[in-house]
Amino acid sequence: MLISLAYRVPQACLNEVFGSVTAYPLTEDFLEAWEAIPRTDGAWGPPYASLARGLTSATGRPVTLFGAHDLDETERANGKRMLLLTDSGEMDYRLRIATNAWERHVRGGADVTTLAPLLPEPERARPFSEFIRLRELEVPEAPNWVFRTGLWQIMRALAERPLEIDEGPALPLRMDTSGALVAWQDEHLIANGKGTAFSMLRISGRLVTRAGVEDPVLCFDAHLSRISPKGFWSNNVWIEPADARLPILYLPMKNQLDKETNVRRVTLHPATATIYEACGLDALDIPAELPDRPGAIRPQLWRSRFHTLGSGPGPRLLLRLHEHIAATLPHVVPLRYPIDKSITLAKRILKYPKGGLPVAGVGPSGYKRVTIACVYRTPDARQRMLAELKELTGVSVAPQHGELPFAVNERLDVAACHCPELLDHNTVNRAALLEDLPRSEGEDHLVVGWLETEYHPEVELDRDAKPHLRRLLGHLGIPSQFLATEPLNLPEHVEPRTTEQRKHAARAALRDLLRSAGVLDGRLLGAIADPELPSPVDRDVLLVGVHVRAQQVERGSGPLVVTMSALHIDPWDLEACRVLMYSDKNGTWCRTGEAIAGFHSGSIGTAWLGRSKEKAERTHAEIEQRLCELVTGELADMPVVLFIDGAAARKIWPGLPNTRLGKGPLPGDVLRERGKDVAVVRVSTAVAEIGRPVTRHEKANMPRDCKQPAAPDRKVYQLADSHLPSWLFAGRSTLLAAKGGDTGAKYTRWTLPAEAKSELRKPWHSYTAKEIVVVHEGSWTATGLAALTARLCDQPIGWDGRTLLPGPLHLATRVDRDHPDHRVSGEDEV
Repeated sequence: MLISLAYRVPQACLNEVFGSVTAYPLTEDFLEAWEAIPRTDGAWGPPYASLARGLTSATGRPVTLFGAHDLDETERANGKRMLLLTDSGEMDYRLRIATNAWERHVRGGADVTTLAPLLPEPERARPFSEFIRLRELEVPEAPNWVFRTGLWQIMRALAERPLEIDEGPALPLRMDTSGALVAWQDEHLIANGKGTAFSMLRISGRLVTRAGVEDPVLCFDAHLSRISPKGFWSNNVWIEPADARLPILYLPMKNQLDKETNVRRVTLHPATATIYEACGLDALDIPAELPDRPGAIRPQLWRSRFHTLGSGPGPRLLLRLHEHIAATLPHVVPLRYPIDKSITLAKRILKYPKGGLPVAGVGPSGYKRVTIACVYRTPDARQRMLAELKELTGVSVAPQHGELPFAVNERLDVAACHCPELLDHNTVNRAALLEDLPRSEGEDHLVVGWLETEYHPEVELDRDAKPHLRRLLGHLGIPSQFLATEPLNLPEHVEPRTTEQRKHAARAALRDLLRSAGVLDGRLLGAIADPELPSPVDRDVLLVGVHVRAQQVERGSGPLVVTMSALHIDPWDLEACRVLMYSDKNGTWCRTGEAIAGFHSGSIGTAWLGRSKEKAERTHAEIEQRLCELVTGELADMPVVLFIDGAAARKIWPGLPNTRLGKGPLPGDVLRERGKDVAVVRVSTAVAEIGRPVTRHEKANMPRDCKQPAAPDRKVYQLADSHLPSWLFAGRSTLLAAKGGDTGAKYTRWTLPAEAKSELRKPWHSYTAKEIVVVHEGSWTATGLAALTARLCDQPIGWDGRTLLPGPLHLATRVDRDHPDHRVSGEDEV
């Protein structure tokens, strides 16, 4: 039985668990006054957010403001246009004062009051349960604001008692104004040995639905939030108010240059200070220079390539959190996941094939010949590359710089290119240094680049050559992958990587390079098509991954990135398989090596597509058109299995969310209308919505330490007590599964023995999971598709570890993440 941080709230217990809400229903008059408010603080976000933050800070109660799109049809029909919500009306007088103060600020100090007089008297407190509509054999429905505010009482209840962590100190928890819980006490900060780096435990929660479950579901997670003592690389800050009864303030901030002193300092949204002063509260004074050790003011570090402290609280802390939730919230029921014994996985193959990579393995690339260009700067990188290639090919590979490539077999050869200046991070004009690289000799020849890069995860770089090199090689039609070598001089506190780590890095890089080329070995077919398996793939099939992601920009909505990959699987012939990808550059489906190079040579995403109503329709139509172009010619009569990320695509296809699962438009509808056999599998990896696994309860293979979590077995678990089948495929990261990687399961960061304090520098990964929901079966069975999805994750194309996403979707996601312009949020949790 697998246990996760996901809990259903039985219908009979809704009032006890969720409590009540107080609403200020705002009418058309208020909306008109609101629309007339000057928009002067765009750099700080939308005005409703700054007002809600100010009201929360001033009242010490959660306050949220919602527009018409967050209301349900009944509320809009009753004349409501906006909704201001809080958990109690007892601070009503201060809320009105704060609203006045906020309006004066946005009007530049003018004593004009239009909003506060239009605030109605608050409605009577009403149970959240009145707004939750339970449905037979369906997930519950509620206005959007219920899902965003329903955890107020729950998180407050979890903060009423400290979090017990083994024999160590109990961690008192305090609620912040974002609704999260933090372990605020100074002695519970995680600090490095020199007292220069700090992290703080943060616990978050979400109210969600779960496919097949008629009750509301709560999901929790724990994180280590890194603190920037001086406020560098920070966008938000925690501030402890003078009144200890109030929640910790969590506010946006900026680290700006003071024009008078020419020194950078932390500043808050000016409206917040104005509201505090108007309400007679202690001033929010931010000193010109913050102390070296975080105190009452703790900026959150949101972006850093390196931090002295590792990320993640570890699996043991998460198990303690599960126990804390069970003890504090006795009415909630953990979701149960017994093993689905009808799904078995093939034995995983980690070693390269005996006799080397088969010649037929080049066939899926679509090319007759592939050249691997080893582009190196140091002898060490050359030696590691050639040693790994020897293991891959079964041949002693010895190419020389400036000479013809070394032929491994009739379809694969290796070239050596000594190009130190090209690879140097400080080189400006690299385009002039590309002459030494081999080039494609025709349509049937692909060159892929394996490039050395100087990198260590604990060393900060001023410049990074990788994005520029990837784009340049993309213009030459060369997909690329990188092998890291350490700088010659490492800082005193930084340890060089072990021989095992260097070996693993080389192996993973080469596997990723082959993935980019579309080169396969027989492991994939063995994992999904072995006739000894239940529900094997026993016919030609197209496995398609559809990946969508909004590119992050500083302001507004960014372009939408859409990448699509396809595997044509012939279960009896590796040579006949194909790895394809849709090419934005060519406007058609291409061999994956060509498509990846083209994608990395251009800009990322397009503003023409998106998730808003009009753009969502265009995105929907664009993807349908691409699918129709794929399923033509020799591929026209093959069954298709579409894998799609549910969280990313649910605004594009209304039939993907739990509320209308399978009852609205779905990917592949146009093909189905044309009589094609198309199945749809929704895959979700966001543990904030599915619940992170924390342990399993079984009779065998359990840790001796009864307080240590038991890692998930190599099994597929099916959700019990559900009218709709869904599965959880849980696992461990490569780091967590490695020798010595389970420190976070044996200890918490607060109970680590003195002799093991060096482990604080390392990331402590927790267990991962992906939820598998079959939205449309096509000619398959739901269990067969769940098995196929799990097998495509368990034995991936590109490397020896397990992937979070099934092969085709993983390929589509990786090409996006490898793009030179790809941006991540900088979130500091694992």
